[in-house]
Amino acid sequence: MIRRLVLAAALPLMLSVSAWAQGFTAQLIYEPVDGLPLYTTCIGSTPIPDGRTIKIFWDVDSDGPDLTDPQPTVCDVPPECETGPPNTVNYNQFSFNGVEMGYGAGYFATDPLFQMVANMPDPPRYYLRVYESDGVTLLWTSAVKVVESGVQDIHFPRNEWTCGTGGPQCLVRDEHE
Repeated sequence: MIRRLVLAAALPLMLSVSAWAQGFTAQLIYEPVDGLPLYTTCIGSTPIPDGRTIKIFWDVDSDGPDLTDPQPTVCDVPPECETGPPNTVNYNQFSFNGVEMGYGAGYFATDPLFQMVANMPDPPRYYLRVYESDGVTLLWTSAVKVVESGVQDIHFPRNEWTCGTGGPQCLVRDEHE
């Protein structure tokens, strides 16, 4: 009898976990163990301050960062996204928060975690971009990272960032883009 009660109580939990297992939950991290801080210039000494925006891009065609890559679509009611819709994320940009996290300026760790509702994207590839304080001029672009189903930490080591206009850049018209 007790086994049946435990099974009956655990079944909804197991079903909800398997439903969420189709999506992903990731902490995006750049901390001191990953390298020197990201600076306000390519060859600089001033770390990017907390509050500067970092934008997430979806490598939609698996060919690396380019002008065809959109930011992922944000869910209807972020950050919990309880109403979806499927294939949306809880945010598509966040801010540097290294000082707040205890790392120092020029670092970040996402809080809350970056999540996709219900399904995995196809392809499951994302990268980050940091713009100058004007919000238009590209400063840093990360390497493309592959997300997997479930919970994970994704690190962005310093040697996987490109600074400046070495690659294509996206023209940001406003903060709601």
